[in-house]
Amino acid sequence: MAAELAKNRPARARVQEKESPWNDAVGIAMLVLAAMYLLALVSYDPRDLPAWSHLSPTDQPSVVTHNFIGRMGALLAGYSLFLAGMATYLVPFSVTWFGVCKLASNVKVTGRSWLGVALMVITTAAIFEVQDVLNQRDDITPLGGGGGLGYVIGGSILANLLGKVGSTVFLAGIYAVGFFLASGIHPLQALQAIRQEITQAWETYQIRREIAARETEFDGNPTAVSAPTRRRKTSSSEIKAETTPPGPLVTPELGLTFEPAKPKIIDSSASRSHSDTPDKPRLSEVWEKKRAQKLEQAPHGTLGNLAVRFKDYKLPELDLLSWPDESLHKPTDTRELLAVQDTIIKALASFNVKVEAGDITRGPAITRYEVRPVDGLRVARIAALDDDIARATCAERINILAPIPGKDTVGIELANRDKVIVPIRELLEDEVFSNGKAKLPIALGKDVYGKTIIGDLAAMPHLLVAGATGSGKSVCINGIITSLLCRFAPDELRFIMIDPKVVEMQNYAELPHLAVPVVTDPKKALLALRWVVREMESRYQMFAQEACRNFETFNNRNRKRAAANEAKKAAAAAEAAANPVPEASAKPARAAVTSAGKDDVRVSSAFARAAAAADHLVDGTTAPWDDPEVAKELESETLPVELPVDHNGDWVGDSQPPRPKARSQEFIIPDTLPYIVVIIDELADLMQTAPADIEVAIARITQMARAAGIHLIVATQTPRADVITGVIKANIPTRIAFQVSSALDSRVILDRKGAENLVGKGDMLYVPPGGAQPIRSQGALVTDDEIHAVVERCVAQGKPIFDVKVDDETGEMGDDEDEDGSGVSSEEEDTLEKCLEVIRQEKKASTSLFQRRLKLGYGRAARMMDILEDRGIIGPGEGAKPREILVDMDMI
Repeated sequence: MAAELAKNRPARARVQEKESPWNDAVGIAMLVLAAMYLLALVSYDPRDLPAWSHLSPTDQPSVVTHNFIGRMGALLAGYSLFLAGMATYLVPFSVTWFGVCKLASNVKVTGRSWLGVALMVITTAAIFEVQDVLNQRDDITPLGGGGGLGYVIGGSILANLLGKVGSTVFLAGIYAVGFFLASGIHPLQALQAIRQEITQAWETYQIRREIAARETEFDGNPTAVSAPTRRRKTSSSEIKAETTPPGPLVTPELGLTFEPAKPKIIDSSASRSHSDTPDKPRLSEVWEKKRAQKLEQAPHGTLGNLAVRFKDYKLPELDLLSWPDESLHKPTDTRELLAVQDTIIKALASFNVKVEAGDITRGPAITRYEVRPVDGLRVARIAALDDDIARATCAERINILAPIPGKDTVGIELANRDKVIVPIRELLEDEVFSNGKAKLPIALGKDVYGKTIIGDLAAMPHLLVAGATGSGKSVCINGIITSLLCRFAPDELRFIMIDPKVVEMQNYAELPHLAVPVVTDPKKALLALRWVVREMESRYQMFAQEACRNFETFNNRNRKRAAANEAKKAAAAAEAAANPVPEASAKPARAAVTSAGKDDVRVSSAFARAAAAADHLVDGTTAPWDDPEVAKELESETLPVELPVDHNGDWVGDSQPPRPKARSQEFIIPDTLPYIVVIIDELADLMQTAPADIEVAIARITQMARAAGIHLIVATQTPRADVITGVIKANIPTRIAFQVSSALDSRVILDRKGAENLVGKGDMLYVPPGGAQPIRSQGALVTDDEIHAVVERCVAQGKPIFDVKVDDETGEMGDDEDEDGSGVSSEEEDTLEKCLEVIRQEKKASTSLFQRRLKLGYGRAARMMDILEDRGIIGPGEGAKPREILVDMDMI
């Protein structure tokens, strides 16, 4: 029975320590001390006490010590019996039990267990006094069987207050509490185990009785056994086989015994230590070398102001980031994991859901227990028992994957008691981040299998991050920013940070990567987003002029052209060295042109190419007239195109040769463009200001900005349908959900439930680009000190160069206000005139009326109502009633 109780005990009550020789030493020490204490009590003789003890019956102690443990044992036993009487014998037996548990099951003895022993000793002593049991007063127990504690608590206090019966009932209840605290057995589990024992014994008795009756009937008249009886007998045998624990499978031919495979335990929670990192060059140096090569390959005069200013920029070293304290990591207790899995299997079996044990994977924040359903069992039945599994395992929240993608098992995820931190430095030093193919790598975290999750913002191409307050959303945003700062220089990546909460992005206020100061005013945020839209359109015009399809093609165009030119020059030089052409070979071509110089002549396509190339010489290459191939083509080909040239071959009149549009004065096209990452930390505040305009701006950016190198990260702690609208979600397929309060919020973020089962503190569901199933992972941790260190290293190398246009737009919003300081812009005055006209026609004023007639948003219509009220045209609001009109509208 005790073994059954211990087996069915909840996993939380069986607190186990890691396997260590010290645990065995402590268990042996407990057994030795308990034995010595018991021997001291059994052999106690008051005559062994020294003369100075008030418990000694004589002034002359015995010369020969009768106590097995000596005078020290006599003193310990004497004062123990004086204090608790015969109840003292519970102490050595309890210590013996703890020692056995320590050796056998490696169970940790907590303070709760010692408290339970103390309650048992006190209540036993009091019961001895109340019930007058073993209450003889002699030299061994001078205060009776209950000792001093029993005399005071039981005889003096409880007996006078509750009487003999009431005191006994009360003390019995306290004793039961102490027993459950000391043993760690839950009362309901104890009752359930007893009931199962009785039920199983009764069923076994009934089965054996029925089988015996059938066998007797069969022996008496074998032919009288009918078919239904045989079926019933077979059914009884099946019942017996089900109640009997399954044994090993035996193969008679070979004499081999096969046992079920044990679950494989995978521990991926431990972070990689600094010593595990192989010696290799610093990542910042590797990236800086690649960046320097790109700058050297850029044609002369095409570098932008940012590239010139930050040419010597040094990326922050990863040494600024810290490793976690390895001493805080506790090794995995395999016994505890197996016990929890056994509890899950038994909980499912109690609902007639039979499963087999699978692998166990312990991640940084959760542990995934895999179970394999038997044939014919629907996985939906397992998913429907999530609350019952949570009750059996005493888990706060669980998540069930039915089934695990790519496996034939069902995963049951429980939160770890001790979570493991995932440092961002470990992710940044991973090969996936340093040598991966991601163009905009961002460190996100580690999944339950310990695999590093590195996202590519360029492939996403936009990201939605949402979760409740304190779930890890802001830490995730800081981790993304830190990843980009450690990878890109200010001329390679620019930030536009919108922080309506004011305090989240202030750490980055002086970053040289900023294209505009951190925007904290929701009204200015709309202007910043509109500038992003215009920048996107401007980039697409540059791409069209350069015949480039996307951002990557545009930035690599000059390097490809330079490489092609170098190859052509090398080939031409080799051919010229092999077949030298005399100078006179080009004269017939020149003469063919100059002879027709007075009139319009027909010039071949080769001549047009030569003229255009000669007009755009910038790097000192050889003139096209000296090219032998061009000269030969000019001599032999017909002239299909008529173009006016003079006798020297120059263009005359107003006509000019075709020039590349890139040389026009409308655009100054740099060699490369930087990435632009727009970060909105709280979308809900922006949607309250101008929801329609914000939604349109975000929709345009998410629909078109990917190929322009512009990417958007939207974060919110209010995942409502009116904040994360369908238009916004439609173009942001990559999403990260942290813990939320309800399944409805989870569906708003992920279009499915699951985020409500997360445990917080960085526990997240990540939907990768193109992924169908969310990946549960633990987010990377970056501390405030690490953020300050990285930002200071960036700031020390230069101040931000703000874009003049967007800075002026967001900084001078009040320039169009009235001179009287009323705060009403000219645009609002025009809208106000329309509202007055509506009031004249309808003879009433309300916000909904303005919205319906003028197609205004709620914010704009409410603003018009406030202005009209301030000017005394309408009265104050009265609930849902229309406003009272205070003036004669015909007089306005």
